[in-house]
Amino acid sequence: MILAPFLFGNEETIGLHVVLSNIFWWASLLLVFTAYRNRNLWNVGDTPWTFLFLIFIFFGIRELGHLSSSPLIASIRYVFGTWSAIFMASLFTYLYILIYLRKTIPKIATFIPFALALLVPLIIIILFFSGITPDDLKNIMFSIENLVWIASSSITILTTYMLGTRAAGGFVKIYMLFQIAAIIALLWKFLGLISSMGCIIPYSLRETLETLFGVFAVISVYVLTKMLKSLERQIHGG
Repeated sequence: MILAPFLFGNEETIGLHVVLSNIFWWASLLLVFTAYRNRNLWNVGDTPWTFLFLIFIFFGIRELGHLSSSPLIASIRYVFGTWSAIFMASLFTYLYILIYLRKTIPKIATFIPFALALLVPLIIIILFFSGITPDDLKNIMFSIENLVWIASSSITILTTYMLGTRAAGGFVKIYMLFQIAAIIALLWKFLGLISSMGCIIPYSLRETLETLFGVFAVISVYVLTKMLKSLERQIHGG
């Protein structure tokens, strides 16, 4: 009975998975900064790096929200999670158009993800001032985050596959790792969605998938960082 809240339902628990997830996502953000120093070796411009940074910092902030049991904080946490999903889909859609389709992307198009992201806090503000209870607000934002992540992960799985068919060297591995991360995120959020509909899903299973998502995220950025450093050494004869 003591383990029931951890094993089943939507209950949030602060445990090892929270600690590990925070470590993975904040370590990933540090690796993004490290890789950014060699950005000139990946000829894709600054926009993908901006999206990559936002993915990790938003999800890192989301994971910090686990440390509070407040329903309002949980709602805000889901906002950051939704933002992370939006920019993950935007990153790989941008790379797909640029690298796979070989088309120039208008500057104004890069603002679309930011416009979509602004809609999320507007929703939470409208709901908050409509008199909805904090718990109902939390449940609604939880469902929104699940749906956005399911869509984002699906887009990422498709675009990374297509990018992998045009990639060479270490980039094949990088796209593959991001694809695995997206598959795990899709499973994690799908289970979260059906659990909110009343289906009994072990909470431990969902949190294991969330932790694995963080594992593959940090591995993906680590491989990118390592590959760019290796290219730098080759160019400079180090």
